[in-house]
Amino acid sequence: MSPATDVSEQSQKRETADLAPGILFPYYGRGDQLKAKHVGTQMASGRRLETWALGLVPVVSNATILDAGCGWGRFTWPLIEEFAIPSTKVTCLDSSLGMLETASEEAARRQHRPGYLSADMQALPFLNNCFDGAMANHVLYHLTDIEEGVRELARVVKEDGWLLATTNSDDVSVPVLEFHYAALDRLGIEYEREAQSPFSMENGEALLSSGFKEVDRSYFEDETRYPDADGFLASYKTIGRYRNLLARQDIDPDKKRQLPVLVHQQAEEVIRKRGELRSPVRMGAFVCRCPRS
Repeated sequence: MSPATDVSEQSQKRETADLAPGILFPYYGRGDQLKAKHVGTQMASGRRLETWALGLVPVVSNATILDAGCGWGRFTWPLIEEFAIPSTKVTCLDSSLGMLETASEEAARRQHRPGYLSADMQALPFLNNCFDGAMANHVLYHLTDIEEGVRELARVVKEDGWLLATTNSDDVSVPVLEFHYAALDRLGIEYEREAQSPFSMENGEALLSSGFKEVDRSYFEDETRYPDADGFLASYKTIGRYRNLLARQDIDPDKKRQLPVLVHQQAEEVIRKRGELRSPVRMGAFVCRCPRS
């Protein structure tokens, strides 16, 4: 049985909201919306976060790589296609079988054959020191115990290996979220505004130091630009906060229909005044070496 078939059959036996520890929403039940978000986001500079981040680590041919919290394969495919790692040397791990199913479909489309495994990052089912490198990109903030997840990643990386961990910065305000919250307020929809991230560019170094002696931080700063409100709205409809809200049963269906209309109106107003809507991007990556024994 091929990995892709195995993942698909397992996924059909699980809830669609088969989520990572601590995640209570359906957005991560499959990777389609996440893929649409990542593929549709174009930086003004033309750069891509994935290629930039992978360029920070010593990727060598024939290395064995773990992509922990792989999602739909956002970092897996450039690792294989741009950095020449054989797909059979890559293990895609995620706690969501739906995510792995999306990744396997993408792999089949690209004619790659990585390995797949559904497991908890806080209890990795691997022997010590078995990977040349590991990735945990835009995922550590989902863990219930981030330091335990970091220690597990450090355990499975070789002594001269590395961990690449990307995340967002808390020191940035983006229109897509501000418009979202403003629309919720206008519609009278109750919500809890998120506090600072449990794993961000600002607090991540201390958390990663629980598993690694050397932690280097690099920022990725850019912007996205939208010449029309329709393009901005299409991007908005792929974010988790919107998709999860659609799944809530306590919200009037008419208010759900009005929400994207109000977001579109706000974007349209900015574009009418300024000619385009610009959204700042502030993310980054940590490169970790010397795993603690």
